Amino acid sequence: MERWALDSVAARAAPEGEGVKIGYNTWSMATVPYATFIPELAKIGFRSLAISVVPGYPIAGQWVENAGDFTKWDTADKGHIRSLMVTHGLELASIVGNQPIIGDDPDRAAAALTRLRATVDLCADLTLPHEAPPALNCGSGGSPSQFETHRQQLVDRLGPLVDHAASRGVTICIEPHVGAAIDTPDRSEWLVRTINNPHLALDFDVSHFEVVNLPLEATVPRLAPLSKSVEIKDQHMRYLDAPEPVSWRVEGNGVGQAVAPDGRPVEFQFLLAGEGTFDLPRYLRLLNTAGWRGAVGFEASVQCQARPGYDALAWAKRIFDWMDRGWAVAGISRD
Repeated sequence: MERWALDSVAARAAPEGEGVKIGYNTWSMATVPYATFIPELAKIGFRSLAISVVPGYPIAGQWVENAGDFTKWDTADKGHIRSLMVTHGLELASIVGNQPIIGDDPDRAAAALTRLRATVDLCADLTLPHEAPPALNCGSGGSPSQFETHRQQLVDRLGPLVDHAASRGVTICIEPHVGAAIDTPDRSEWLVRTINNPHLALDFDVSHFEVVNLPLEATVPRLAPLSKSVEIKDQHMRYLDAPEPVSWRVEGNGVGQAVAPDGRPVEFQFLLAGEGTFDLPRYLRLLNTAGWRGAVGFEASVQCQARPGYDALAWAKRIFDWMDRGWAVAGISRD
């Protein structure tokens, strides 16, 4: 069991915050259709969903079509999704529509922006009764080295897209991502301030900072107030210029490399719930102090989905149980 799950003193001492729903990101289950995952995730106990609608994913070197690709849905599908969400008491927090905004291929850029505009419209179409439209989550694309050369391109393309989102009542949330052009707290803050539109915010997944050894205290207070979508993973990292710890590597799981803020190269794995070093209760307390009152959704990375025999629904149950324990230890209501 997790170190923090045994910390009864922390559980008693933690401040009671307002409710933060336990959520799930269906990026974690590329091959499961909505007619299955909506009732099953509700049965497990999740109260909020982020639904991935991208065309597909590269998993373990193979292209996997996404069962949630929204271009395969008709009007009846959209109505069915809304009905299932309402019937099962689920909040629709966001739609995951990742497309690369940065890039020098004009045809690919045009196609990406066209799809993102259509995904904004999907957010509006899937709005549930008595709820705000779900946010549209998307990465910036590009690489860290392209930030300086392509940041104006990012602003020029993102600005009109945000204007369209505003016209539909939708907020676009850009995810700071290890290995992408927007990959640091400074760059994240720069983007939000430069676009300067209330319909542009962050999709804050703290794992992308933890894997380069940025502590929670350096990111949560800064970025949670700029965010309208919040996600987590479990993870661990190591410095490549030091010996690999014994049993560090989770076999079958993907591995990534990056450079830490101190210039040292790192290796990391995004992991499933309870497998890594993520201190969920401490994170939740910091998030609560920063004023976050939305859902927190778990995302199983494609690194995890690369494992032979990965069973998304079986892992969703383990993930919920891990999150439920973390909420209890932190003293945070999940309703």
